[in-house]
Amino acid sequence: MKKTIGMIFALTALLAFVFPLSSFAASYTYSTYTANQVTLNIIQTSPGSIQFKTLNRDKNLQQTSYVGINGGFFSAQIEKSTGMYKTHNIAIKNGVPVIGTSNNANNGWYNSGNQGTIIWDAKNGKFLYRVLNTGWEVNKAVGHTNYWAQGGVSMSLGSKNWKDVALKEKLPNPDGKVERSAMVYNGTSVYLIVTNSDCTAETFRATIQKYFGIKDGEPKSNVNGIFLDGSGSSQMKAYDSKNKLVNITGDGRKLVQIITVN
Repeated sequence: MKKTIGMIFALTALLAFVFPLSSFAASYTYSTYTANQVTLNIIQTSPGSIQFKTLNRDKNLQQTSYVGINGGFFSAQIEKSTGMYKTHNIAIKNGVPVIGTSNNANNGWYNSGNQGTIIWDAKNGKFLYRVLNTGWEVNKAVGHTNYWAQGGVSMSLGSKNWKDVALKEKLPNPDGKVERSAMVYNGTSVYLIVTNSDCTAETFRATIQKYFGIKDGEPKSNVNGIFLDGSGSSQMKAYDSKNKLVNITGDGRKLVQIITVN
């Protein structure tokens, strides 16, 4: 018996050495892609692994234990009714906004007007892409609460009119060279994308289109994406295939909403 127990401990130790916990339990893959002098850092995962959290501007992503990226846009103003900071994009899981349970403004129940929103309809196993304003519109689009929805600014992948749409949806600083982030779906996978290369929205989007083999005027029905918050908010934390920690820190600013991977 003692010999058997000793062998079990030895095997456990060996597995821990060969497959460290962070990679052994990973439900995602991390990779990079470089084009147009921009490097995309990419977390690819299943939609069932996506979670939304709030840091309430208490921490940046690197100060947490989460794997993931920054989420939607936010302001530095606190919401007096909740004591929480404001997020300006939809972030809803199973009918509940990321901040609290009431459907007040700026807690993840509303976009800043009609903006691009990725919806994972878990009940029917499919993605929906909608331009909408409220969580009630999300509920109407799916007809149930077994879903998640993340809002941002439409990337309009494959559309020649993408910039007009992005400006209408109030994309900040589209022509500035800053760090940028995005959420994209392709088939039944989710891609969380952050670049620590300073670039315009056009160059960032063009690099994403090249990665997915998309050209303007030739959209793909099962691929689309949204711009998430950018500049110093562009942050990512993940482990690569060699279990090396990848930290993209932006300017280290503390965040409100983040997108995490189970």
